[in-house]
Amino acid sequence: MVGMVFTVPLWVWIFLVAGAGVGFVSAMFGVGGCFIMVPVMIFMFTGFGCPLDVAVKVAFGTNLAVVVPTALIGAKMHTKAGKTKKFPFNLWKGLGLGAGVGAVLGATVTSYAPGWIMKMLFGVVCLIGAWRFLTAKPKPVEEIPSLSMVKGFCWGFIAATFAAFIGIGGGLVYVPLLNLVLGFPMHLSILLSLAMMVVSSGIGSISYMLYGLQVQNLKNSIFPPYSIGYFNYGAFLTLGLTSAAFSILGAIVSERTRPKILRICLGLLYVYIGLKMLGFPI
Repeated sequence: MVGMVFTVPLWVWIFLVAGAGVGFVSAMFGVGGCFIMVPVMIFMFTGFGCPLDVAVKVAFGTNLAVVVPTALIGAKMHTKAGKTKKFPFNLWKGLGLGAGVGAVLGATVTSYAPGWIMKMLFGVVCLIGAWRFLTAKPKPVEEIPSLSMVKGFCWGFIAATFAAFIGIGGGLVYVPLLNLVLGFPMHLSILLSLAMMVVSSGIGSISYMLYGLQVQNLKNSIFPPYSIGYFNYGAFLTLGLTSAAFSILGAIVSERTRPKILRICLGLLYVYIGLKMLGFPI
């Protein structure tokens, strides 16, 4: 029809912009970018009239789903353009398997936890993430250490359980674990972290969806629009669209620069988000 004007809801634009930041940050530092994504979704879902308990869990489940394509593209770009020309499957297989099992356990525990506790815990983790970005220094590594299947599984299980419990992709946990504890070079740690997130975030998101469906079947009215259990496909599509695209840019920049200024800015942003989630009037 001539003269027809199509308007795009404000929440779509907000999620598109947030997704761009998520994709860049995820591939740049090997983290899931959840510290941008989760607070935006919580504030938007509660704005729709959704109870905090449900809003937090939908944000967690949707966040993990968005991480999957972002981390997958980031891992491919790191393998293609970085120092690691061949994906280290022998190192990843134990970590990935453990991460998948741990993600199920973490999502299971969270599905029964009060939303306000998860929001507060997420705020604390944001502050920990800020401290890491502002102070942590990569551990210099000359040789790549060996990693047995059992050891990789155990570390992957522990890390992913905690990550899924607080609804994050896991990079904040995986990268320090791989570099500082297991002794892998930073670029390899980022690659392995992204690959672990593909598995743990995918399985974690499905777990959140299934647990949420049990609640939604009884109380559908308390869920935000476009939800399937603790997964919101409206937010997933808008966040994922720009997130996947900007993850390519993030991976390229990560391999070619030493982003000290960006790291400081990101750390300060995490401080703000963490304090906001904890209820500070800022």
